[in-house]
Amino acid sequence: MTIGGNVAHDGHTIGVSSRRRSARHSLGVASLACIVVSLAVGGSVGVGTHAAGAATAPLTAAVVPTVLTDPTGGNHTYRHGAVPRIVSSIPAPASASPRALPAILAPTASTKLLAYGGGLTAGGLVNAGVTTGPPRVYLVFYGSQWGSEGTNGAGYATFSHDAAGLAPALQTLFAGLGTNGEQWSNIVTQYCDGVAVGATSCAGSSQNVPYPTGDVLAGVWYDASPAATNGAQAGATGHQLASEAEAAAIHFGHSDQASNRNTQYVVVSPTGSNADGWSDPVNGYCAYHDDTHDASISGGGAVTGPIVAFTNMPYVPDAGAACGAGSVNSPGVLDGATEAASHEYAETLTDQFPEANPPGGWSTSAGKEIGDLCAYIAAPRAGTSYDLPLATGSVAVQGLWSNSAKRGRGGCVQSTGPAPAIASVSPASGPRGSLVTVTGTGLSGATRVTINSKRAAIISDTATQIEVTVPARATSGPITVRTQAGTAVSASVFTVT
Repeated sequence: MTIGGNVAHDGHTIGVSSRRRSARHSLGVASLACIVVSLAVGGSVGVGTHAAGAATAPLTAAVVPTVLTDPTGGNHTYRHGAVPRIVSSIPAPASASPRALPAILAPTASTKLLAYGGGLTAGGLVNAGVTTGPPRVYLVFYGSQWGSEGTNGAGYATFSHDAAGLAPALQTLFAGLGTNGEQWSNIVTQYCDGVAVGATSCAGSSQNVPYPTGDVLAGVWYDASPAATNGAQAGATGHQLASEAEAAAIHFGHSDQASNRNTQYVVVSPTGSNADGWSDPVNGYCAYHDDTHDASISGGGAVTGPIVAFTNMPYVPDAGAACGAGSVNSPGVLDGATEAASHEYAETLTDQFPEANPPGGWSTSAGKEIGDLCAYIAAPRAGTSYDLPLATGSVAVQGLWSNSAKRGRGGCVQSTGPAPAIASVSPASGPRGSLVTVTGTGLSGATRVTINSKRAAIISDTATQIEVTVPARATSGPITVRTQAGTAVSASVFTVT
């Protein structure tokens, strides 16, 4: 892995330039979460690199039901967007009918779209559902079990007891997001605050999740304190991990709610540590996210202080293939770790404070979030995990759910173009049959343009301009442009004369 970038090192601190329950349908199989269908090669469970937008292949005798853990079972509802562990794969009889096998993790167009929950109003937050400012991630390496700290050639923190290289891999991911023209980060920009509860698109909202500007990684802290070391040794409870996120906020000078509005803290446990029971054979997981104000957190409930979004990131390489190792690369020791990190990062962006009831961010009626719908998708299905090329290196990430995919029916994708935005309409009025020019950004590939809900014929379109004909039955109203990346509505009304 080629690692680039520049991080300033200062002691144990590195500074970088500046809900609903995640539901898993119980099938009553050995008390585990569910059985899902993976399309596998040669009868093995796998996730492969695959071009975005590929057609779904028909199910064949190679279909393998996969048993997953139930991370939120056993009163662990605070484990939002949890990535389950793969427990086992049960070979399907050659004579088995594919129709008889439930495919509940590989979503189809019939899967309900993500809907907005209204945001969280508490502790100074008002209707806060998504990250609306430049996203910032702080990595917290929890406990002295990480060993002695050093710095690699890229300026990233390294640790003597990090044999798999998890620490630099996470820094490579977060430092690289928003660079090299990557379009994975565009997927989340279609989601927003400021729309009605239950909305499935962000037409008319100006509070979308922004595309990052290459400075997502905001800092790294090695907490080798006795409290952190004891927590890592014993296997920290959810409350201890939330407390560590709160401590990190204070460490980085974010003691008020405003400075934590668009931040997330990733608490990374050392190898061998059983963080919040992550290795449990029934309710284990690979990672989850929550906020520190969640009263249901195990071991003590909510933590005092500003409401902070955090991810519990165990030492995922310890789980091997159970958490996706080798899903993209060979041997791919870190594949599952960076995929889980990308999963929770995207879910925090789109459901930042998941304690809300009803959930504040974007989720389905079953509680699934943007990453849950696309976890463990195997090739040749669209949206499989793949290596994302960044300026800092190539990192395995997971595909994400896009409400705008498939002409608004939704689906898992590896990337999208930027969400559309309308800057102006010219002329501001005109008769039916006349030409209108819409100017803005992210307009290429428009699938539908309407004037007051009447579909207009698209004459030409580029990334910055679309020319349409005023429909024969059009009436005065706003102009709406829909692309695979989202929907935009003009601020002004086009008047039909």
